[in-house]
Amino acid sequence: MAVAALSAGLGALVVTGSEAAQRIVELGRRTGESATVAAILPVVAWVFIAIALYVSAVVASNTCATVIAGQTRSLALQRVLGATGVQLRRQVTGVGLTCGVLGALVGVVAGTVVANGVLALAAATSVLPPLGWLLPPASGPIAALVAAITTIAFRIGSRDVLTIPPLRALDAAVEPLPGEAPTRTRSVVAVVFFLAGAAGIGVAFVLGATTVGALLLAVTSGAVSFTGVVIASPVLLPAVLRLAVSATAHSVIASMAARNSLRAPRRTARATVGLVIAVTLMSTFSVGFATYATMLQRQAAADPVYYRDIQTQFDQLAVMFAGLVGAAGIIAAAGVVAVTALTIAQRSRELGLLRVVGATTRQIRSLVLVETAMTIAIAVVLGVVLGTAYGWAGAYTLLGATNGAVLVGPTVPAWLLVVVLAGAAGTGLAAALGPAARAVRGTPVAALRG
Repeated sequence: MAVAALSAGLGALVVTGSEAAQRIVELGRRTGESATVAAILPVVAWVFIAIALYVSAVVASNTCATVIAGQTRSLALQRVLGATGVQLRRQVTGVGLTCGVLGALVGVVAGTVVANGVLALAAATSVLPPLGWLLPPASGPIAALVAAITTIAFRIGSRDVLTIPPLRALDAAVEPLPGEAPTRTRSVVAVVFFLAGAAGIGVAFVLGATTVGALLLAVTSGAVSFTGVVIASPVLLPAVLRLAVSATAHSVIASMAARNSLRAPRRTARATVGLVIAVTLMSTFSVGFATYATMLQRQAAADPVYYRDIQTQFDQLAVMFAGLVGAAGIIAAAGVVAVTALTIAQRSRELGLLRVVGATTRQIRSLVLVETAMTIAIAVVLGVVLGTAYGWAGAYTLLGATNGAVLVGPTVPAWLLVVVLAGAAGTGLAAALGPAARAVRGTPVAALRG
């Protein structure tokens, strides 16, 4: 429910911010009269709305899959007592519907209030012009979409309920064993998605020199290619983790952490994907705005009369959209915290067994932290690479059709890696430390009963 509320809150922030951006541009002497800017604004608004909904769908689906993985034994026990897979799936879907509706309502109200409060504060400090109270009509559809996405995510995530055999009630494992899940079909589908998205971005790059609408194609294609990465994560991560196993052979804790992650690739993928989303979002918009600023400066130098008032509006919009990006990152980070905490809590029996065979609480904490550090490293590298490519493509497809636009290379801000590393490390450690401490707090026998 919290994830749905955050997702709806982001949607409310986005639509309120988009309406505020339109008013800011209308107040500008040059931008208010520009037909190109008038065409760009709705496109940018839909881009942010699409990103908000995409993040909501991935985080909700990820959280649902983690919850169901932790309830495998309980659901299998209900099968032993006579419940059918269809009944259990209907039950899980009903929970998703309730969480989606309540979370969406709370999120939209809270997001609208927060957005207007921030805009009022920005106006009071002269960061933005006074815009008055904004209540976008699109907030209602956003709430309905988030509720629907959450319900569908639970429905899709509950498909494994139908395949849970009753005997799994006696099994301590909550994840498929290595080799049980088919990887060839997943790999093929992932490659198709990624290549189709990459091709779409290439086409958008070409069209970006003639039409602002190419940005929508670029964003859609980016979402398709990123979906390919998400689908491939349970296959890609084991390959990376095998390298980690080889590189950490001299360290018992690090080698064990890599092997644990390798033993449950789906679990590791769920813990990694949310962080990849957060890093990719931050990198995309940081690189996109920096590249956009570089292109705008060159255009202004070539035609200072035409662009004399546009820089001011760009600075105001950059401040506001940076806030929206931060909100999207918070939602993705919340998903990381939820999934990581649930995952570690579900491993209480596994961690208890380690204590039975002689591992100390300090060693177990170190094990969990090293696993989290590996996840952070993979997410940061993959997210920065993807975000740089997406941000560069987005900047050019948005500005390529404007007066005097020239293609430039991606501009990567110097502070980006520092912020990404600090944020990812803080999120990962915050998600892991608490559950790890709780998992080793009791006696080994109590942990085995968990």
